[in-house]
Amino acid sequence: MGSAGSGLTAAALHAMAQEYPLVITAEAKENKAFLRITGVIYEWNNSSEEITRKIDEFLSQGIQDVHVYLNGPGGDVFQAAEIENQIQRFPGSKTGTAGALLASAYTKIAISLDSCEQAENGQFMYHKPSARLVGNEDAIASGLKLLQNMSVQYKEAYAAKTGISVKDIEANWVKGDVWLSAKEAVQQKFITSITKNTAITKETKALFQACGAPMLPKITNHKKPLKTMDQKILALSLGLPEDASEEAIKAQIKANKDAAAETASLKAEKTAKEQTEKDAKVTALINGAITAKKINADQAANLKTWANSDYAACETYITGLQALGKVSAAIIPSAVGTIQKAFADMSEKEQQELATEDPDAFKAAYMAHLELKK
Repeated sequence: MGSAGSGLTAAALHAMAQEYPLVITAEAKENKAFLRITGVIYEWNNSSEEITRKIDEFLSQGIQDVHVYLNGPGGDVFQAAEIENQIQRFPGSKTGTAGALLASAYTKIAISLDSCEQAENGQFMYHKPSARLVGNEDAIASGLKLLQNMSVQYKEAYAAKTGISVKDIEANWVKGDVWLSAKEAVQQKFITSITKNTAITKETKALFQACGAPMLPKITNHKKPLKTMDQKILALSLGLPEDASEEAIKAQIKANKDAAAETASLKAEKTAKEQTEKDAKVTALINGAITAKKINADQAANLKTWANSDYAACETYITGLQALGKVSAAIIPSAVGTIQKAFADMSEKEQQELATEDPDAFKAAYMAHLELKK
């Protein structure tokens, strides 16, 4: 619901989210919290617990002010509302800076701040919240009411921030996406000021295109180097000093990848070794029973299946067996005392399923089968 562009399908939104995932980081510096939110607002639950925990820590330390960096095409309006609520937990000043793209649900977060500046070459886009409703008529009616409430919340919030009437907001977005330059967004009071131009990467331009922007920005950064704040956050997350060089960060990332690959290899080796040992143990148990003439080769496959699913039970059963010839039952008694299919009449699959699902019944059936063969 609340896709990045009014013509964007749910499938397209999902695809965009995979290409440009939601990334949220949080750090505290000089008694102030800094949040960075980029990408499609989708699958917020993947980071909600971590971000909530960090904000809890900041508040417990007495941090009251927060500065938020925003850059993205929008996404799910309900998840955006949850993010907005987390930001509003800070009792002090709530300021923001927007990058090249401030669109859809991102604009609602931006106008909830005390102030928000945007890059001079940025663009601001708002539109009527949209949704893909599915289900029966009751579900559709409920979803429609929810969507109508969300539309009211958005246009009232825009009107309160800008001084533009709710009627005019409605008249603007009824035509579709409303695209404003950063300067126009300041003039209309959606944001408070303009900052210097931001770099436009190939990925940034692709996001504008995916959102259906009428004017695509020109690429100004072809290499996409690490930004200062990105570099600090990345360094700290890797256990490095915040002033670590880009080369040191890349070296640590490679070392972590190599270590992860080695761990995965060792885990695979351990799993293979454990399976080999288990197979050998089961084979030894079954072969030992054949040698002791407690079972014959025909029963080996079924007992092996049982041993693989419950080794202890199968071992106990085989240990209690005597040489072939002393068994007691001829059929499988059911739970209510009626007669079920004889063991010899079962298919191999049925025998294997019985061994897995009801070892006691398998034991009774198997012993009955041996009795009949005497």
